[in-house]
Amino acid sequence: MKESHLNFLCDVNALSALLVGSSDLDSFLQKIVDLVADHMDAEVCSIYFYDEHKNDLYLKVTHGLNQEALNSVRLNTDEGLVGKAFSSRHFLLEDKASSNPAYKGFSNLNEDRYEAFLAVPIVRGEETAGVIVVQRQENYSFDSEDRLTLQATASQLASAIENARLLVSLSNDNTESIKPPHIQECGKVLAAQVASDGFAYEKSLLLDKTLTTWEDVNYTPVNQLEKEDFELALVNTQQQLEELEFHLEEKLPEMAAMIFGAHLMMLKDPEFTGAMSKLVDSGVAPSIAIKKVCQKYIEIFQNSKSPYIREKTADVKDLGRRLLGNLQGKVYEPTTDCAHKVVFAHEVFPSDLIKLASENVAGVVCETGGITSHVSILARSLKIPMVILQEPVLHLLPKTSMVLLDTTVGNVYINPQQEIVDTFLEGQKLKSQAASYEVKAETFTCCEEKVNLLANINLLSDLTHACNLQAEGIGLYRTEFPFIIRSYFPDELEQLKIYEHLMQKMPDKIVTIRTLDIGGDKLLNHMPELLDEENPAMGLRSIRFSLRYLDIFKTQVRAILRACPDHRGLRIMFPMISSLEELIQAKAIIRECQEELKDEGHAFHQDPEIGIMVEVPSIIPIIDDLAEESDFFCVGTNDFIQFLLAVDRVNDRVAKYFVPHHPAVLRSLKVITDSALRNNVNVSICGEMAHEKLYVPYLLGLGVRSLSVDSRFIPEMQQSIQKMKLEECKELVNKVNKEIKINRIQELLEAFPN
Repeated sequence: MKESHLNFLCDVNALSALLVGSSDLDSFLQKIVDLVADHMDAEVCSIYFYDEHKNDLYLKVTHGLNQEALNSVRLNTDEGLVGKAFSSRHFLLEDKASSNPAYKGFSNLNEDRYEAFLAVPIVRGEETAGVIVVQRQENYSFDSEDRLTLQATASQLASAIENARLLVSLSNDNTESIKPPHIQECGKVLAAQVASDGFAYEKSLLLDKTLTTWEDVNYTPVNQLEKEDFELALVNTQQQLEELEFHLEEKLPEMAAMIFGAHLMMLKDPEFTGAMSKLVDSGVAPSIAIKKVCQKYIEIFQNSKSPYIREKTADVKDLGRRLLGNLQGKVYEPTTDCAHKVVFAHEVFPSDLIKLASENVAGVVCETGGITSHVSILARSLKIPMVILQEPVLHLLPKTSMVLLDTTVGNVYINPQQEIVDTFLEGQKLKSQAASYEVKAETFTCCEEKVNLLANINLLSDLTHACNLQAEGIGLYRTEFPFIIRSYFPDELEQLKIYEHLMQKMPDKIVTIRTLDIGGDKLLNHMPELLDEENPAMGLRSIRFSLRYLDIFKTQVRAILRACPDHRGLRIMFPMISSLEELIQAKAIIRECQEELKDEGHAFHQDPEIGIMVEVPSIIPIIDDLAEESDFFCVGTNDFIQFLLAVDRVNDRVAKYFVPHHPAVLRSLKVITDSALRNNVNVSICGEMAHEKLYVPYLLGLGVRSLSVDSRFIPEMQQSIQKMKLEECKELVNKVNKEIKINRIQELLEAFPN
């Protein structure tokens, strides 16, 4: 029975349904404690919130205790059993609560007869949002399975509870609004940052600023819009958000309920929409009430010291804009006017982008945003070309123009000359021809030697394209995205769902999951020690990060092992291994996780292949020793070249020194592949070199038979490889490795027949 409790409580959709079916935030929380109490057969279930302003805990909601004590029962963060669980960030289980020296009772709670006690902190990344507690009478104590059930529940509720806690605990302090950026003039070519790759040459569409900037909506007098209109706007907004969340679940499982769940939470918060409702009751026009409350929250969020809270600014703007639009019957919902057009907007919100994608927008140009923002990441996932202008110039643009959007260098051409257009269109024609090539299920050289073309996967949405292009498996699944887009570390069950989806899409094919590769150019805003590093490329990153934060590492490993116990192609890969000790320690963690899962009764993969990313030059002298401990090598050429040649690969000033055909690079690759072949260890290449025509013949000549690339390169690569003769590739290796000058090596590589 308890296993069914666990499955039910860990089901995200079931918990999300509670929010959808609740009239407000308090009723949502009440349904949670009622549900937990019922399924755990507990007489009491309570949630305590952390109040960061008073630095204490207070009883927010309860099932089974005195409802009149809500909000009045308060404890210091280390006081009582609840405070002890909060401060230690660890569960606390007692058969007789009152016998614990830390116990503190409250006469107005009427809890004396409930001695069996179990408390679990609600942890979200670095934040502890509160504590969830269940209680029973003395003769009915809790056990380890109950503890696992409540921990799973707390884990799944962490994001929602943290959002709820922030919404009810914000102060009323007003701060000075941030002034808009100074507007500069522009020319016919606009410089921009590339947020999402792609190409577009279409008519422009300048989105009406009053529709995309919520603050500028024209207000309707109060005698024309009343309380009923406001309530209808709330209903319509909720329906739209639920529909958007459903479509996002289909497109981007990693982000399910993450973006629009926060919107729904605010929509049901009595301190947010409830405050608007009170203003309307007092005679304030609904539109003014919406703006006033939104502006208060925006100012508070924008001026917060917490990166997580600052991120909420966009959520408030998005929700406020949608409420105002629904109130006046003109909410911005892209129509077919957006189809095959380059959309210009001051700011685009996640909900906008989902709609634009469904309307087949050709490209997006924004005035504000960041290339690592949620919207930019969404654009890349949805394959929408997108750039962010370096200066605010939309007011100077004609309403309709022909626009060429080139993300190669980040230029936006307004009414470009025909010569420029022809040059770009010819390039796109060649790409289209390559993309139209019918891909075969397997790839062979002209001498019938098998070459495995595997896919690099960043997001689960990339899987469809990889499958359509006959990728023979996944050579590299980058697990960072679910970590980067959140302000906390995803828990085991969140990751489990992602990895299950990954495995199910590639049954019985190679699936290589790289453990967390955080650090370098992939930073977490909620990890200040990473942000402050002077040289992040060589700092606390990749396997170093995982071995330092073993709880995060073990959570990920457990999720991977549980994802598909019977999958025959699972491979776990450790990034940036620099010593034999690191590999041995990481492998020991896998065995430790397997023992834990066995003891807990979970099904798990018992024999995944274990391999390493070859990126750090220090492993070349010990490559044979590493081969004895590895099932496979995967050479990440981007970092390998960077470290070997001491060239920052993201620094334009030294870009010319980043030379993949440097003799030191090519000879090192030979040492690595020779060792792999000698020790019967599979070797693949997953960096940029893997898909570049200049280097593929050399790699095949070395003995590499697995190349892992972005799936869009597979058709062209298959065409090229089918023309190659291995003997010629081997001869190329012999010739190249005798040369010591970079320019001469380049000549030999370019002369190879393709």
